[in-house]
Amino acid sequence: MAFILWIMAHLSAWAVILLAAVGAGNLLLRRYDFNSLEERLAFTLATGLGLWALVFFILGLVGLLYREVIITLTVFGVIVCLIQFAASSAFIRLFEVKRWREYLRSPARFKLLFVAAALGYWALLFQRALYPPLVWDATAYHLVLAREYLTAHRLVVHEGIILPVVPALNHMLFTWALAIQDDLVAQLLEQTLMLITALALYAWGKRQHRPLFGVAAAAFWLGHPLVLMLGESAYVDVGITCFVFLGIYALRRFWDEHQAAWWYLGLALLDMAAGIKMPGLFFAGLAASLGLWAWMKSYLKRQELLAGWLLVAALATPWYAFIAYHASNPFWPAFARLSHGEWFVGAETVWRTWGNVGVPKTFLNFLSLPVRLTLTPDLFFPDNNRSLLPLVLVFPLAWIMAIFNRSVRWWTFWALAYTAFWFLSSQQLRFWLIALPFVGLAMYESLDWLVGKLGKPRALPSAIWLSLTLFALVYGFRPGFGVMKIKHWPPPITEEQREDFLTRLYVGYKGVRYINQHAEPGEAVYALNGSWLNYYFKPRIIDTAGMLQLSGRPTFRWPEDEPWVRKMEANNVKWIFMNVANAPPMVAIPKRNPVTNPFWPDYEIVYADSTTWVFRHKPIPPENF
Repeated sequence: MAFILWIMAHLSAWAVILLAAVGAGNLLLRRYDFNSLEERLAFTLATGLGLWALVFFILGLVGLLYREVIITLTVFGVIVCLIQFAASSAFIRLFEVKRWREYLRSPARFKLLFVAAALGYWALLFQRALYPPLVWDATAYHLVLAREYLTAHRLVVHEGIILPVVPALNHMLFTWALAIQDDLVAQLLEQTLMLITALALYAWGKRQHRPLFGVAAAAFWLGHPLVLMLGESAYVDVGITCFVFLGIYALRRFWDEHQAAWWYLGLALLDMAAGIKMPGLFFAGLAASLGLWAWMKSYLKRQELLAGWLLVAALATPWYAFIAYHASNPFWPAFARLSHGEWFVGAETVWRTWGNVGVPKTFLNFLSLPVRLTLTPDLFFPDNNRSLLPLVLVFPLAWIMAIFNRSVRWWTFWALAYTAFWFLSSQQLRFWLIALPFVGLAMYESLDWLVGKLGKPRALPSAIWLSLTLFALVYGFRPGFGVMKIKHWPPPITEEQREDFLTRLYVGYKGVRYINQHAEPGEAVYALNGSWLNYYFKPRIIDTAGMLQLSGRPTFRWPEDEPWVRKMEANNVKWIFMNVANAPPMVAIPKRNPVTNPFWPDYEIVYADSTTWVFRHKPIPPENF
């Protein structure tokens, strides 16, 4: 019974957020002519989530990011959504007995079977997001920032973590989740953005009167083990992919129908993507340039073109103005030389690493990317060793078919344009996620065009799409089964069970647990080689891997470390945490006994296990007060 109530509490919190998002999105998009319910839901929900994130961002700027304020606004958003639904024709159709009878007859009953299968698949995805956060970036800084915003009731710069300041749209959604419930709802929101992307891909197929094609395209997106892993974690890469794809989808409708409303919506969604990560600026800028071509072809009036450009500037500016205010560089950590002091040192150091990930930036290597990304993903730093669907190998087929087919050309253009941008920057596999929806549509529309030209039996396309769907879904889920065996079912529902779960699976958590049990309010902890644990420290964290901490690390020699120790004391650092297992060279923890041969006279070791050392600042003797 306790487990059921726990599940219902998280489902309710998640549903409340989604209802509020639908209400906000529908206020803006109610006059849009959507082709299907799926298309309407995807655009409305994504737009609503983006709008709420902007609202909370503004509240954070003025110091009103209180839990009570967030809950009150959310309840108001739910009421607006329910009023909208009650006044719609969909509410009336719910009570039409004749309509429900039709769904139970053939072939409508197959729609119900499809819906049942989709709900079953969603249930499998849902339970994977119900475990405490374990993946690196989520616990190293994404959730840390979101919690810090909520605790401080405003947007802050957290100088102690890897990225102290970022475009915050996705983080405002995480803050929303933490205010309503907890970090599991934050993971469910990221999973929602993953599913919105899949729903939009299906809606595109349905729009072309090829629903099975849409199912296969959605399955292609969900068939990547990397996508599924990120979609169940509090990362932001799935979020930016969702907004980018919907933005380009809207621009495609504008390009086909020449309605300015879709031009504005596409740019707004791409600006929301830019509010999550800087690659969104690439798409927003390219889309704005595309508007100039549209104006030359008379698809846009001059005032519509200028209004779109103004919209891009207005929606992108807040996120980057906040970064510029603190880092003197709106694009930090990119363009490091625009920054100064520690901000420059941190950005320059990190890009020396990020910029060298992948393969040399040559034209031949660019052409061979589909092969390398699928067969040698280790070159591109895959998170948790999660790979891509092998079907990416076929992507070059779309490069050829783009010559003959206008629709293939559209999706291939966006896929290749972003791939070139990614190839010339940091070639981390996770960063290429944004291209996957375009790659899938370009490949599958190429295949569909070829099958149509061959004039084969009408049943062949359906068999192809169903086969590709099953292959993708099975391939994507396979790595997750092994992880679930390690995590065990059911997920922890009490604080004690959660602590035991983290102790069992998280290297170094015993040391974190010790500090949390003994730390006093207001104290801080300095962590070496333990970034993945940052979110679980109750005291304020200063991570040695933080970009603003790179120029001031300990040397483990005295008196050389005296300035560093005094800096720690000035920041009320009472605890030093060290993960001594597999410490990288950059940390260089000496292999000596810290009890008999201490590193610093003011810190003594108070806890040790096979992986962790914990030091505490010695109390000041009474005679020194």
